[in-house]
Amino acid sequence: MSPRIHPWRSLLNALLLAAAGGAALAASGCKPKSDDSIRVEQVPKETEPAPMAANLPNDLPPGHPAIPGDTSAPSMAGPAAGMAALPGMAEFTAATPTPKWSPPADWAAVPLTATRKGSWRAPVGDQSAEISVSVFEGQLGGLLANVNRWRGKVGLTTDLTEDRLGENVQNLTLNGRAAQWVSLDGPDGQSLDGVLVFMPDKVWSLLLSGPTDAVKGQRPAFRAFLDSIQWQD
Repeated sequence: MSPRIHPWRSLLNALLLAAAGGAALAASGCKPKSDDSIRVEQVPKETEPAPMAANLPNDLPPGHPAIPGDTSAPSMAGPAAGMAALPGMAEFTAATPTPKWSPPADWAAVPLTATRKGSWRAPVGDQSAEISVSVFEGQLGGLLANVNRWRGKVGLTTDLTEDRLGENVQNLTLNGRAAQWVSLDGPDGQSLDGVLVFMPDKVWSLLLSGPTDAVKGQRPAFRAFLDSIQWQD
């Protein structure tokens, strides 16, 4: 008869065999194979491109007419009427001899800007008009560009063409120099009288501007002032 084997002895033998197998595996230096099929890599974040520099109003040359739709361009009558002076303008103005003139006694002198040789404020009732005399190197964009810019300043359209230029311009002579007089009355109560005197290397800009009643009231005095000018260059 076969000897009886107790269940606990069979379990003990199994445990002993498992322990022996683990020891043999450790002795052989075998290690479980790591699963390197999945790799995680950190990708550096792309640097966003720097924003492009915005175009500046001064990108346009002096006297260039405003570009349609360009809200950055000032709608004034040029550097003499509020635009910042570009490099070299102040030096050119300072180096240009100031004409001799006789402004009316009721014109109050006001501080000069970088491009002005003369600047006054003239009262008319409870209003006042502004008078300025400026000089610029070159031709300041030419007659048509200036007329259109001045038209825009008083609220008129700025699409005047060369063939209609005579509708706004009157030719005159100031102390032997040819000049062009422009008289503009806008729909919103603003007016401007502008005179340009083109010379070979420069242009003189003489302006009378302000509320329509004030400009109209000062037009005779402005014309007398123009006739008194004696050029020194």
